Amino acid sequence: MIVTVANQKGGVGKTTTVITLAHGLALQGYRTLVVDLDPQGDLAYALGLEPQPGLKRLISDGEPLARLVQPARENLDILPGDRMTDKAKRDLISMNLREYVLADALQDADYALVLLDCAPSLDVLHVNALIASDWLLVPAQCEQLANRGVHKTLETLVAVRRVSHCQVFGILPTFYERVTSETHLQLGQLVDTFGKLILPPIPKDVRLKECPSYGKTIWEYAPTTRAVVGIDSIGGYAYLVSQVQALLEKEEQ
Repeated sequence: MIVTVANQKGGVGKTTTVITLAHGLALQGYRTLVVDLDPQGDLAYALGLEPQPGLKRLISDGEPLARLVQPARENLDILPGDRMTDKAKRDLISMNLREYVLADALQDADYALVLLDCAPSLDVLHVNALIASDWLLVPAQCEQLANRGVHKTLETLVAVRRVSHCQVFGILPTFYERVTSETHLQLGQLVDTFGKLILPPIPKDVRLKECPSYGKTIWEYAPTTRAVVGIDSIGGYAYLVSQVQALLEKEEQ
């Protein structure tokens, strides 16, 4: 199963969601791959690794995926990216059937789950990710511009609908603060706009920001913090992991 994690607005907790979801499922025994489609290369940093031109070598040089992935944790591998990802995007533009290049490269990936971490912009890699994926997960910060970023991301999915089987897994509110009226308001507006697509929120938690400094995931650094367990057992990354796990189990049947 391939899941794109995307929002055309930055700073919404996208990479944190990819890492936390991936490692959470890896800990449950699911062989998982994360793919960095962002030239910033933050996915590797957050896992305590160095960015590498893995995506560029996959796309531009045609090297096989199995040769490029790096182990990050037990059951968790990464195809890293770095600033050379920009060259991969330029090369894609001149390729035949360019929208399907990533899907073809991932076709034989031997993983239960592949998570694609998109840059916060619409580009040819973003379109490639949606065409390659089964599901789209949209993190959305509980702030005034949240609806705008989500709308743009969903509009892109609609635009590629004729060539993509990707469905919306859900919209994930992030940086939720129960004691702040603004986040209550923005969460309510997301629910009013997108209804049942809204997943239980991820509470704002300083420990999520601290993890990358130690090269650890939240499961290693603070597995009982509120970003994981939610508030009053509502929301949190543990719930998100359970929902994706249920979907994986359903597909295995």
